[in-house]
Amino acid sequence: MEIIITKGKNRSTLSCIRKDGSNTSQNLGPDFPNHDIAHFIVEKEFKLENGFYGKIKSGKTIAELSDKETIKTLGAETWLSEIMARNLQAVGSGAVNIDEYIEIVHWEAKSINGIKVPAMHLSDIKNMKQDFDQLCKDWNAMAENDQLRLNF
Repeated sequence: MEIIITKGKNRSTLSCIRKDGSNTSQNLGPDFPNHDIAHFIVEKEFKLENGFYGKIKSGKTIAELSDKETIKTLGAETWLSEIMARNLQAVGSGAVNIDEYIEIVHWEAKSINGIKVPAMHLSDIKNMKQDFDQLCKDWNAMAENDQLRLNF
């Protein structure tokens, strides 16, 4: 699946084009899309097939995954991807020390039944942070109407 984040003047757009040609798109608003980038990084690194992008790849729309009723029905791996993406963002912003990432993910995951945290090593987290920082840097350097294109 191709993920395209288009930088607008005051709004950005997330589009996903599945291998069968079907697609989904959503306006992200004025915010920097670091959460969407973080989802891409953690889901790809740990091969999470039922995370945010995995659900889109299997046919869900971005709008469906934003709906409160749909969110309640999502499985444990979707919640794991959310925990991991949020904490990668926190590492990227400096709010969480990179050495604490694994511990925090395990701590948060304990509160949700069925979550199986994959084996993680500090080197995995450092690689994810490096990739996250680079994609964020690329985004910041982009001009209006430029696109960040990612393959999932």
